[in-house]
Amino acid sequence: MFKELCATLLVICNPLLNGFDFSYDINPRDQFIQGIAECTVLNNAFIPPTERVVVVVSVAQAILESDWGRSRFATEANNFYGIIETDETEPHIKSLNGNIMLKMYGNKCESVSDYIDLLNNSSAFKEYRDVRLKQYVEDNVDIYKVIHSLKNYAVDPEYTKKLLAVTLGLFETYPQIFKSDEIWNHYKNNKKT
Repeated sequence: MFKELCATLLVICNPLLNGFDFSYDINPRDQFIQGIAECTVLNNAFIPPTERVVVVVSVAQAILESDWGRSRFATEANNFYGIIETDETEPHIKSLNGNIMLKMYGNKCESVSDYIDLLNNSSAFKEYRDVRLKQYVEDNVDIYKVIHSLKNYAVDPEYTKKLLAVTLGLFETYPQIFKSDEIWNHYKNNKKT
């Protein structure tokens, strides 16, 4: 979908068509966060507002799923979200025990694009889409509800608690990227799990 849209808007989409990528080897955590955030914003720019993902949650999930981009799946396959491949004919990387195939991407932003597509189309994330749409209509994003609606993303029963902790940590540690004082004060004063 992005390539078709970008063909029409060639000048604006040039970074996406050229495989917009980023590096995170000099200052790994900061560059990883900035890179995933930029890829998320770039992808969000080319989809309807009702289908956009919350940037800080995208980054937090990439952190959890790829161990800050250090996992084997991230370094060898640009897979930052643990997205599984079910078709052996498609590019993939196998788990060390060979039981699971994960998708392999040509660049880092392709992983972000596929993550957004997964949330927008998989039946496993219908609750997420319902929460997001309601919040869009009400013009009020509640990070706690968004995160809770992602409970199906991983098999870990503590996943949403971990995701919330990472998300709040990003708000606090990277205010120049993720928060306004109004958002942070709301979450500090209304912490829930």
